[in-house]
Amino acid sequence: MVGSETAATRELRSLDPSLGRRFVRLTNRVFVAAGYGVSTFSFVVGDSGVVAVDAGGSPGTSAEAIAELRRHTDLPILGLVYTHGHLDHTHGATAFTDENPAIEIWAIKPFGTEGRFLARNGADIALQRSLRQFGNLLPPQKKINTGVAPSVVSGNTPVNVVPEPRIRPRKRFETDATIRLGGVTLAVSHNPGETDDQVLVWFEQDRVAFCGDNMYRSWPNLYAIRGTQYRDVRGWCEAIDRIRALDPHHLVMGHSLPISGAAEVDEALEVYSRGLWGVYNATIEGINAGKTPDELAHEVRLPDDLADHPLLREYYGNVAWSVRAIFSGVLGWFDGNPATLNPLHPGDRARRIADLAGGADVLFGEAAAALAAGEAQWAAELCDLLLALDSRSDEVRALKADALDELARNMLTTTGRNYLHTYAEELRASSVGERAAAAGR
Repeated sequence: MVGSETAATRELRSLDPSLGRRFVRLTNRVFVAAGYGVSTFSFVVGDSGVVAVDAGGSPGTSAEAIAELRRHTDLPILGLVYTHGHLDHTHGATAFTDENPAIEIWAIKPFGTEGRFLARNGADIALQRSLRQFGNLLPPQKKINTGVAPSVVSGNTPVNVVPEPRIRPRKRFETDATIRLGGVTLAVSHNPGETDDQVLVWFEQDRVAFCGDNMYRSWPNLYAIRGTQYRDVRGWCEAIDRIRALDPHHLVMGHSLPISGAAEVDEALEVYSRGLWGVYNATIEGINAGKTPDELAHEVRLPDDLADHPLLREYYGNVAWSVRAIFSGVLGWFDGNPATLNPLHPGDRARRIADLAGGADVLFGEAAAALAAGEAQWAAELCDLLLALDSRSDEVRALKADALDELARNMLTTTGRNYLHTYAEELRASSVGERAAAAGR
């Protein structure tokens, strides 16, 4: 019922205490800034200098983390290592270059591949979809958190921003490197997963692994609905296994609080590995059985003993979307059913279904009844048929907006919640705009 708090909403709200700002002393030499914006970043303190791993997404909050570091050491920050090119991990670097203009900024050579791919192909729609996914445009009452970080405030996440030249990498390596600065030695190696430019940073002295966005306290974003090229899921599984092979005693993730204790870290990595491999293998098995993405998205599930594990809850990523991504990434768009090779135009299909149902008005009545009965997904799909017919558009957009809001309220995956709520707001705004235009004619 509209207005009541759903189980999904309550579960997401329960995460809030763990997503607040914390400056964690992980070991005598390693400090982790969590909750300073949407990403986590770290400082490794040596005998004569500090090396940072990632820089956060906002210069202001990154500067506040550096100020907190100064309560523990006044050694200069000599180096900065990027785990990958996403702006929420790099855009805060101006706070580091302000403090030390000569800072060494390290990254792998194929750095920023995802953003360049979208830009090269002119996929400008990715900006709008990013704003929807992260909830940048939503009113505060429709936001909770991002599942792995605090809620995004309008305008505080740099989307489609060209990084300043002074925060671009200044030291690049092909596949791996050993960084020695200020008495700190870090082994950095290519470990593609969420992005092709992802690296693993290993501080062997304290057995700390910095895994970037290859792991966090949620089912991972194997596919981002804002739009991405294929994220090699098999490669991601292998990336987790490479981290585990190091036998780390501390694990710093790109979002959410770190995990400490050799046994605890090993268990976390084992759970993550088994969960990812389980979904990947089940999807491949279904593909080879001739099943379609629509079927597999409803059928593939996590292994029973992992379904409710706190590290694999669908706070940020979504298993069904992952299954679809694996299918298209491995085989492409064709689902194997010859009837889908050249389907009818959506408008033609909608007209024929409306004729079968007894007309567009009947479809509208069914859509309204479905929403009233709690079948929001069916209501939204019927609304799409009506929108394809351009029938009762103003009323249909309002009805679809209500259906999307209802779906969002019951969805645990925050990116999906944000997208649904934002799209609903856009539908209502377009209806108002259409009425205003009509009144002015």
